[in-house]
Amino acid sequence: MKAEHFAIETESSGQLTGLRWGSSTDTPVLALHGWMDNAASFSPLAAFLPGVQLLALDLPGHGASDHRPQGARYHLMDYVPAVLEAADALGFASMLIMGHSLGGAIAGLAAVAAPERVRAMVLIEGLGPLSEPEEKLPGRLRDSVAGYAKMREKPSPVYPDLETLVTARARIGGMSDAAARLLIERNVYKSDGGYRWRSDPRLRLDSPVFLTEPQVLACLKATDQPTQVLLGNDGMLTKRETLQPRLEALNPADMRWFDGAHHLHMDHPDVIGGAVVEFLSQFE
Repeated sequence: MKAEHFAIETESSGQLTGLRWGSSTDTPVLALHGWMDNAASFSPLAAFLPGVQLLALDLPGHGASDHRPQGARYHLMDYVPAVLEAADALGFASMLIMGHSLGGAIAGLAAVAAPERVRAMVLIEGLGPLSEPEEKLPGRLRDSVAGYAKMREKPSPVYPDLETLVTARARIGGMSDAAARLLIERNVYKSDGGYRWRSDPRLRLDSPVFLTEPQVLACLKATDQPTQVLLGNDGMLTKRETLQPRLEALNPADMRWFDGAHHLHMDHPDVIGGAVVEFLSQFE
């Protein structure tokens, strides 16, 4: 299925770009990708979502979207107003949200921050943000501030060929080469005889603060919207001790396990698409 490129203006994050599939008469769903991914994360899945108009954003600093201004940071909470402003620009008074990984955490926080704006959610390998015990905050803050200071001294690297990046992304992400290629091709540009990242290098720096696990559970408990949770048997969440308490706190309307790893929506789009369509059919 051929994607249509779009760009919108937001107050807090400048221009955000994205990909759109489906007809304007289909049910619109806003899709949020994972950390260091981009809108192409949903390209394989779009072909298996009949009746859905899928609008996948490049989150701030990712893909072809604007980077944050010099001196600004990328904190999890800052994505929430960016997504709500994107919804405004797209004309969504209320919306259905699909989020993968980081995108799932952002979707959940948006549902808490503006519950009247979110009708329902699909969370793929995402169930709340990462958490840390409060005693780790001082060290995390020090490392984050130091990291941002050092970043100003580092030149942007140039990579000689695309295949090296695709192979590395597939290995690190535990995904197929085909899935990795979709992400890489949207996330690089040609420069000086090689390739440079489009994404903001500051995205790789340590966050200054994580929520604690009780704070994450409080947010999940405050989520009233019908939610579908789709997890991979070999995904990132399966062995985390926080998984079961988080599921109990959220009490999802639909919870399913699938064969696959963290990017199961890219590597097994037909199976995931069928589950998503079944869940979303009640919100047409």
